[in-house]
Amino acid sequence: MWRPLLLVVVLASGAAKAAACCMSASVVGSGRLVVWEDAAAGLTTSWSHGAGRFDTAGRFRGFSAGLVEDEWRVEAWAIVRLAERWQVSARVPWVTGVRASPDGTSAIGTGIGDVSAAARFDAIGLGEYEWVPGLAVLLQVVGPTGRRPEQATDALGASATGRGAFAVSLGVAAEVTQLPWFVRLDIAGVYTAPFVRADTRQVQHFGPGVQLGLSGGRELFSERLVLALSLRLEHEFPLWLDGQTVAESESTGLTPSVSASFKLTSHWMLTGAVSADVLGQNRQDRVAFNLGVRHGFF
Repeated sequence: MWRPLLLVVVLASGAAKAAACCMSASVVGSGRLVVWEDAAAGLTTSWSHGAGRFDTAGRFRGFSAGLVEDEWRVEAWAIVRLAERWQVSARVPWVTGVRASPDGTSAIGTGIGDVSAAARFDAIGLGEYEWVPGLAVLLQVVGPTGRRPEQATDALGASATGRGAFAVSLGVAAEVTQLPWFVRLDIAGVYTAPFVRADTRQVQHFGPGVQLGLSGGRELFSERLVLALSLRLEHEFPLWLDGQTVAESESTGLTPSVSASFKLTSHWMLTGAVSADVLGQNRQDRVAFNLGVRHGFF
């Protein structure tokens, strides 16, 4: 009953509030529903190219000639509204790894990645109170469906498709909109459950992680195009093996990205993004290209 009424209110409130509810929905993070949608689903595909690695001191070491570490990912996703303030979502990735070494050895591996499910609670809706940011609480669970590196079936690790460990993240997202601009801040903490390594039978436990994201963007061409710039910082504390801290195993990554969404119809949308790791520690440097399609149901 409330959905048709809500749509009338949004349309009657003018362009400013309509834009406020929609702008970051398809260009930041894992996405969300706009206020009049009951559900949304889509498919994204991405190609990431490994250019090198940041060592323990944060120095960049480029890959030698002939060394290839690339990945192609196709991901199906869906978001469903349970109530006015509650949304749930799921993502299922299929990962293909491409590896090559300077001696001419190469391998291609494929398989399902780490699937995930999430819930979102909009504690304060966008535009609900004047001059008060929208605030959402985000919970995500990642399943161990991917193949860990030590479980790879090839010598180069091309068949590794994920971390293969349970993980839980809890965070908040705050967003401010002022037609035609928006700014969004995301903060989350991550806990990964321990697992037994397939090669050494040791119990491995990734350290807790912290994720920060700052995004901003604007609408163009009568709300048909949205452009956004984002900066994401991730830090993971040292891991443990059989209860012992592994020295110099913490990792850090700083990744800027440019993303866009283009509205084809009232239901269909194209999305795209380009990102690159510019600073890091114990982390691979990757350049990634993403293209997707989104369909909203209402």
